[in-house]
Amino acid sequence: MLSLSPAKLLVLLVVALIVLGPEKLPQVARQLGAAWGDLRRFRSRLESDVRGAFPDLPPTHEVAQAVRSPLAFLDRLADEHEKSKAVEESEGDEVAGAPLATGPPPAVASNGNSVNGDGAGAPGRARYVPDVDAAHGVVPDDPSMN
Repeated sequence: MLSLSPAKLLVLLVVALIVLGPEKLPQVARQLGAAWGDLRRFRSRLESDVRGAFPDLPPTHEVAQAVRSPLAFLDRLADEHEKSKAVEESEGDEVAGAPLATGPPPAVASNGNSVNGDGAGAPGRARYVPDVDAAHGVVPDDPSMN
């Protein structure tokens, strides 16, 4: 963003005074001020029209932050998504009333039937219930099992 320190502004005014002269400088300053005001009114009118068409848009400062730092914005969105997903999963578990199955998957014979005889292994399919960590979601498979 353009940053005008007092020293830069003074240099700019001196150059404008030399180039335009003392007679035209006030007139040009008024024109610049009017143009700046028109630009601000146009921007606010455009923003209100867009917000009217898309009421779910985030506030302007959040959009500006996303443009300045897209990775931080994406990280925040990912964190919010993970939190909402964890809440949905915990609500689903409470509604079902059954605790989550944890531990290693049941042993399955080469024909697809359960080795321990509990009938959990359907022919041709192995039954696997992943370990679940409430804070981080599903825990990845143990690489030694692959």
